[in-house]
Amino acid sequence: MTIHHRGRDARSRPETGRPLDAAQPGDPSSTTAGSLTRRSLLGAGAALALAPGVAAAAGAPGSRQPRAVPLGGAIQAEFMAPDPAYRQAFLDHCDLIMPMNGLKFSLVHPQPDEWNFEPADRVIDFALENDRLTRGTCHVWWGATPDWLERLDTAAEVEAALVDHIERIGDRYKGRLSGWDVVNEVIANDPLTEGPLRRTTWMEKLGPNHIPIAFAAAARVDPDVRLVINDYDLEFVGPRYDARRQIMLDIVRQLQDGNIPVHGVGIQGHLYAGRQIDRGGLERFHKELDGLGVGLMVTELDVIDWETPPGDAAQDEAAYGLVSDLLDGIFAWKPPEAVIVWGISDRYSWVSDVLPRPDGHPDRPLPLDRDMRPKPWMSLLDQRLREG
Repeated sequence: MTIHHRGRDARSRPETGRPLDAAQPGDPSSTTAGSLTRRSLLGAGAALALAPGVAAAAGAPGSRQPRAVPLGGAIQAEFMAPDPAYRQAFLDHCDLIMPMNGLKFSLVHPQPDEWNFEPADRVIDFALENDRLTRGTCHVWWGATPDWLERLDTAAEVEAALVDHIERIGDRYKGRLSGWDVVNEVIANDPLTEGPLRRTTWMEKLGPNHIPIAFAAAARVDPDVRLVINDYDLEFVGPRYDARRQIMLDIVRQLQDGNIPVHGVGIQGHLYAGRQIDRGGLERFHKELDGLGVGLMVTELDVIDWETPPGDAAQDEAAYGLVSDLLDGIFAWKPPEAVIVWGISDRYSWVSDVLPRPDGHPDRPLPLDRDMRPKPWMSLLDQRLREG
């Protein structure tokens, strides 16, 4: 089924360091419905420049040399006050600071008439008061769909609720955010066996149309914000990952065919030791996106090291190799718009809760260790992003 956009008039109508559900990225239990038709390639567009203000903001205050590509981090609001060292680490290392969970649907909008903006406000105020960029994630994610929305009976009610949600949040933060992950994880975990799109409440209620509905609403409420479609497992070698990249390109083309703005694709970048980064595939993917006038960024970078030998040195060596290969593939065509780590320090990470090492040795998923000391791949990130 090809995605179609229905116009606006058609509407009848506790934060943690892990994902809101307990499933890992790549959860094999998901199934899909619907299909996307391959559309003709659009004519090659001009190369996409960084959003206004991004290049000037890149490079944290005190840096000797501004970064050509911003380095971002997703922060957990609940640890900002009780852990000053955690809060300071973002100021020391990041050009962009964003809420990890505070803007996800079920947390910010838990009941039809209930809104909780305080955690997101705390992070966004912190970022802007310290001259950092910030952005939002995410309007649509299967793992953060509130129960009240799932109980709605008709497609018209669900569409009205989604559009109202996006308009309310978009209006509140208009002019303050550099971008939004509008939809997150809409591609099936394994398209080779499940079809292209993940089966979710949004698919059940609205079909594939929920994707253009969300993007169109986000564009209407804030025409200047950069709109991104975000997903996992776009960076590895193998037919499953090839298929996921192709479906992402198909979605982007169909949005463009419907004159729906989409400005970027987010590769989450949850890197698994034991999987090979497809550097050539990433270069081709980036080149095709660039030809469509669409940017590329890394949005949730961390390392899942449960298949490495135990020990800080061995785990850090594996992480360095994975991150290096990812950056080689991403930068091969042109620099990305940003690289964002999903946290900053091993002290707080979803990986330790959801995907702990079976040998019991501490996980080391992030660029700073539990004592906020930089690892080798923090230096790699810093150097590569400064060079551009």
